[in-house]
Amino acid sequence: MLYRATRGEELGDELYKRFNIRATPTVLLVGNDGSEIDWLVGYGPPPEEYLNKLENSVKGIDTFKSLSDRYAREPKNVEAVFKLAQKWDRRYNEEKALELFNKVIALDPEGKMGTTEYREEKVTFTELAEFFIGRLAFYSRKRNAEPLKTFIKKYPESKILKDAYMYMSMNYRTRGSKEEAAKFFEEYISKYPEDPTVLDSYVARIIRNKANIERGIELGEKIKDIMKYNPDSRYMKNLAELYLLDDDKDKADKTYGKRFMEGRVSQLAYALRDYADFWVKKKTNTESAEEMMDFAVKLKPDSTYILRSAATLYVKLDKVEKAIEIYGPAFIKNYMDKSNTLSSYARFWANLGKNLGNALEAANKSVELTPVAYNWDTLSFVYEKLKNYGEALKAQEKAVELAGEQAQRYEGRLKKIKKAIEKEKGKKDKK
Repeated sequence: MLYRATRGEELGDELYKRFNIRATPTVLLVGNDGSEIDWLVGYGPPPEEYLNKLENSVKGIDTFKSLSDRYAREPKNVEAVFKLAQKWDRRYNEEKALELFNKVIALDPEGKMGTTEYREEKVTFTELAEFFIGRLAFYSRKRNAEPLKTFIKKYPESKILKDAYMYMSMNYRTRGSKEEAAKFFEEYISKYPEDPTVLDSYVARIIRNKANIERGIELGEKIKDIMKYNPDSRYMKNLAELYLLDDDKDKADKTYGKRFMEGRVSQLAYALRDYADFWVKKKTNTESAEEMMDFAVKLKPDSTYILRSAATLYVKLDKVEKAIEIYGPAFIKNYMDKSNTLSSYARFWANLGKNLGNALEAANKSVELTPVAYNWDTLSFVYEKLKNYGEALKAQEKAVELAGEQAQRYEGRLKKIKKAIEKEKGKKDKK
């Protein structure tokens, strides 16, 4: 039987209290006698992995009940003790978790009785138990960081050392004297000098102190250099804050001003465009692709590239009217004095074989403004698509004439048009 307990409802509140539920979502598997078989606290993607955990619980694999029974039979089995400690930890029962983690250490002080996996790293039960003890102390009401300090000193080459430093950095962002914090952060960044998150944790403390600004700017600029191809807004904001503290408004604006944000908007729009193009080519996930392309257009309504990309995608989705709405007559009327834009627009629609009447108008205007070979070639192309081969031939002959030494570039279309004319003439002769 399934039941969803909801806070604010009498039965729901009663179950929250009875089973000491302290976080949502929590999935509880309860036996017929009301005993707890297992629990899953919280949720994280992907859903398949979460479902796999739930199915394992239903099958009785490493459940709270199975581990408790195993622990009762084998109280000195380090793996059983450790896994049961984890169960209590994930249920936010610090007292029972600490008791069992400490037992792991007592049973195997040198870490020789097995390993487990933590974030895709193999770590001994003992080492991980010491780390979890440090983490529990850190998150206690008093936020005691000493066990984590001890862990760092004891395991300087640990595969999970970075996590220990990360928790410690959270402590020193707001606690400890300036001198203590500086000593810790200098040690931390010396370990991970190319990690922007690590460097920024020190920057955050410097901003809080409003002291040692020069060092903060040095670190902020290093982060900027590391992330020069895709700067993170959070880090740039902190660097701008440091420049303002240093009374340098110009550098703050250059770092995190209008130009920076416009760049981020453009990057997002291009990313959305690439996403849409990818899925439309795969002929799947097209609803999401269209939605993301719509968003890109909203972000960059004046970007010809984005509008052309959107129009191409909409045509592929058989939404020609939508394509013309954003990149059709309403768009091109604002560029009737721009020969290159007109020619590009006309060629775009000629390639797709759509909106040809408006494309012809744009191509003619392009030739009127700038009568060069390329523009005449575009006009010829549109006429060809309209199957007006007589006008297409005239325009293409003009393109060849104006091309000079590059005439060969346009002779291919000329031959193609002549063949089309001969073919049409042949059909008429047969009639």
